[in-house]
Amino acid sequence: MPTFLELSVVRDVVLVLHSAVVLYSILFSATFVTQWIRSPLRKLTDVRLAWAVFMFGMACNSFSFIMSDFYFTVDPGSLLWVKTGYLMMMTALIGFFLALEKILPYQTRHLFTAAGLIVAFITFLAPREYLTALALSASLVVFGILALFFSFYVKNTSGVVRGSMRMIFFGFLGGFVGYILRSDFIYDELGEQVYLLGSFLLVSGLVIMGVAVLGSPALDELDWNEKMLELFVIHSSGVLMYHHKFIPTVDLDENLTAAGLTGAQELFKEITQSKTGLNTLSVGEISILFAHKKDFTTALVAKQAYRVLLGKTKDFSDQFELIFGDAVKTFSGEVSQFNQAGRLAVRLYSPGSSDQR
Repeated sequence: MPTFLELSVVRDVVLVLHSAVVLYSILFSATFVTQWIRSPLRKLTDVRLAWAVFMFGMACNSFSFIMSDFYFTVDPGSLLWVKTGYLMMMTALIGFFLALEKILPYQTRHLFTAAGLIVAFITFLAPREYLTALALSASLVVFGILALFFSFYVKNTSGVVRGSMRMIFFGFLGGFVGYILRSDFIYDELGEQVYLLGSFLLVSGLVIMGVAVLGSPALDELDWNEKMLELFVIHSSGVLMYHHKFIPTVDLDENLTAAGLTGAQELFKEITQSKTGLNTLSVGEISILFAHKKDFTTALVAKQAYRVLLGKTKDFSDQFELIFGDAVKTFSGEVSQFNQAGRLAVRLYSPGSSDQR
């Protein structure tokens, strides 16, 4: 990165843009981590957690370059901050690569993670004149795994999901070009105007990516429609009001199943002294996702406890209460009045529904 020793408008603009990268990266990283922590179904292979690690590395990278370009402009301080910036970025990228390789269905054998480790190790030992080339090589590794990421999700998505992927792609592309234009070589060969353009593109790309990821569905749960088995709506008395099968399963007594689910709920409420009951329950390879209302409980039996399925179950419960609330309050055992809930289930749990969280 070029050093800025003299006060000038260019220096001030560059400092503002670099600071914006740090600010927005920390903001998005903290938001993604908060969403992950608050999720009742959090897991380490969550796309939002992977993006949080990526954004945190970008913040540390830009902060270190601010230190080396504006405040510690001579060695050894300058070299220390430059290496710290590259190493922090590489450390974050290693975590990012590891998460994406677990999420994507390709047999990459952790080649991207290994490449990140190798570049990070060489960066630690390399002299200053090789750091830019190493950073560019790391950028190519990032470009490679994100190309797989975008290719997979664009081919396997539609509607709101594909729209989010396009925003993330264009944001990444702008940020990637900006990161390249912000290098020493570009500043020396093409001048400060192109360098300023690169800094602006980097900020813009990060903002676009962050906003797109915040509003994106659970991109690591795109096969959610293949995981649903059965849906139960159970009255607070334990009587089954509505039952829907998504795929043919072993024929069981749905009334007995509903009673068992009610009993399990009450048992765990008593043990934990909770007023709301369970959100999820796993039994072997089967998961049960619950949404609670005052007079009834909705339970989705699925192969995986996906966040998107829990969200859809809560939406179904909300709309079921809105449509059948009066009938539920006066329920006396007549279940045929809830048959129309089948249309609601098909609409909310179909792949074309817009609320894919």
